[in-house]
Amino acid sequence: MFIRLFLWILISFPFCVRGFNFPYESIQLTDADVKNYSAIAFGEAPTSQSPTTTTATGECKVYPGDALWPSDAQWQKFNDTLGGALIRGVPPARVCYPGYYNTTQCAAVKQKYFNSQFRSDDPVEIVNEWLDGDSCPPAAYGITVSNASATVVCNEAAYPAYVVNATTVKHIQLAVNFARNSNIRLIIKNTGHDLRGQSAGGESLSIWTHHLKDFEFLPNVTIGDYHGKAARVAAGIQTFDLQGHAWAANVTIIEPGGGSVGAYGGFFQGGGHSTYTSYWGLAADQILSIELVTADGRFVTANTTSNPDLFWALRGGGGGTYGVVTSAITKVYDPVPMGFSSVIFSTAKLSKYVTTVSNTTFWNGIRAYLKFGPKICDAGGIGFNFINHGINGTLTFTSTLSLPGMNYTQANNFSNTMFAEINKSGTNLTSPYALRRRDLASLQIDAYPSRGAGEKNVRLASRLFPRENFEDDDLLDDTLTAIKNFVVEGGYTFHSVNQCPTLEISGNPDNAVNPAYRTAAMHAQGWDSEPAIGPVEIQKKRYERFNKYFQPWRDVSPDSGSYMGEADPVEPDWQTAFYGENYERLLEIKNRVDPWGLFWAQTAVGSEGWAVRNGGWPTQNGRLCRVSTQDDNSSKWAVGFLIQTFFIFCAITDLQHSVDTVPFQQGKLVLSTSDFCISSAFKALLNIAVLSSEWKLALMEK
Repeated sequence: MFIRLFLWILISFPFCVRGFNFPYESIQLTDADVKNYSAIAFGEAPTSQSPTTTTATGECKVYPGDALWPSDAQWQKFNDTLGGALIRGVPPARVCYPGYYNTTQCAAVKQKYFNSQFRSDDPVEIVNEWLDGDSCPPAAYGITVSNASATVVCNEAAYPAYVVNATTVKHIQLAVNFARNSNIRLIIKNTGHDLRGQSAGGESLSIWTHHLKDFEFLPNVTIGDYHGKAARVAAGIQTFDLQGHAWAANVTIIEPGGGSVGAYGGFFQGGGHSTYTSYWGLAADQILSIELVTADGRFVTANTTSNPDLFWALRGGGGGTYGVVTSAITKVYDPVPMGFSSVIFSTAKLSKYVTTVSNTTFWNGIRAYLKFGPKICDAGGIGFNFINHGINGTLTFTSTLSLPGMNYTQANNFSNTMFAEINKSGTNLTSPYALRRRDLASLQIDAYPSRGAGEKNVRLASRLFPRENFEDDDLLDDTLTAIKNFVVEGGYTFHSVNQCPTLEISGNPDNAVNPAYRTAAMHAQGWDSEPAIGPVEIQKKRYERFNKYFQPWRDVSPDSGSYMGEADPVEPDWQTAFYGENYERLLEIKNRVDPWGLFWAQTAVGSEGWAVRNGGWPTQNGRLCRVSTQDDNSSKWAVGFLIQTFFIFCAITDLQHSVDTVPFQQGKLVLSTSDFCISSAFKALLNIAVLSSEWKLALMEK
């Protein structure tokens, strides 16, 4: 008995008292370290009497060429404190350009350039590179030394000026303090799997958490109200890392679908959907405790008893804005069986194993599948769906179903039910069978196929379609019409995931996940599959057309939102779309924990006051500046002045024309003077709103 007690203490004691999850978190910056070096001093929250560093040093973050940009000597001193962890931000394809050309190195870059792991392992590359302006592509895009001209350049300014290769908490604290005290833009990158440009930033200081790779299985923990199995997970760990650890511990852990995606950083902070979303909820719903560095440079714990508001915000309230997560403790589960099934039908003659249907039957089949979708959720499963274009205007629908908790027989029975419902549409699917269990990693490779070069430059938007859109026949017809027009008339790709992370399924968590996600039955994406590269003016026109066909998705689900992890970087009314009714509370927390506005990311909480000056395009290769309050106030004053003047004019006119005109004369509507004034006032207000938007856009382009 004493031996058992000793072992229990040995296991539990470190968890209870050490105050960090992994050894790299025990290496921390101290007050003694910063005593004689003000550039790395900890932050003191500003008061109304002591303006913030940002306010004191100008309207923009400090940029190379500015008088306040650190000198080479200052960067070297900073690197000395880091122990040599500072990396100059150089894009890998620079070796393919005149002045830097190296035949061997360029060939190596070209060979690996569209490999996600290559990008994850590079300190400055991101996966969706149009968001950094596609500023230094390799010769694979047709640039060679022989045809390169003076106008063909690798724009290094589109990438971070320096990168801190963080392997300890101290590295992160130093980077946070140096960026805040020097008023330099700060960004965070692990793998660069980011569709809104949050891990990109021209001439910024980047914190690279990619090498924080630790993992520890905890057989039995008590944290808050939770009692059970858990795991400590480092912020830099990727899905394929996590799968190996979970296999070794014989547990199931919520993880992203793509093998090279970072698993416990921005993934859970944005919500985090997976194969188990309809079975156990989102990744954010599993988090028990979080370790992070906040904007003042301090290393803190966030859970239900320590920094509870921050803990609430970090789980679903978006990444890159509250601090730098270094690790988390998450729930894990005993393994469950996993059933799989698939659906495929096409208007093309693909093979004898694929049902060929007419265009009319194809869309009848899509409607039947959409209507059946909530039943996939109710069974605890997800459907991973595509409508892809083929040659000669043909269309193909594919779906891969993952059904946690089902064995082969159960999955086969469920598949038979689904096929029977779909066949009522006339599709005549002939092979209703469940797939045999396969290795999960292999399945995910099949479910997330490489999209080739376009994967690195895909432009998309997403919508969380509520359950009612599939259960109400009229709403279903409207939803189908919006999707069909997007695909057929627009020529775009449809992708969706049937999933339902309801509060009940998720264990009724109290976190910042968008409430729209709790009532959704589908996370749907629309892709402009052509690479988002080329002249900005052309891209703007392309996006205008894309948005025209996507807007009906929003119109048919007006009270819903969008999953921020896979979304449009210029989503209209993003505060509501990404955060819903949580936004006001999230903004209060953001302003409290980061009064300097140090952490900024596009469409992140609190980002409204800043914009990248890049010609009105959502790329991150420009100077980050405040949106001018003075100009905003001037526009508001101008609007108010014009409105008051107009109504004064109306009042004077009414005094001069005391007799109302006849409402109708010879079948034509004739407005009274008052009616005319009101009608004109509305037109004027519309024009003023347009002008106000144009003024703001002009400010962003400065």
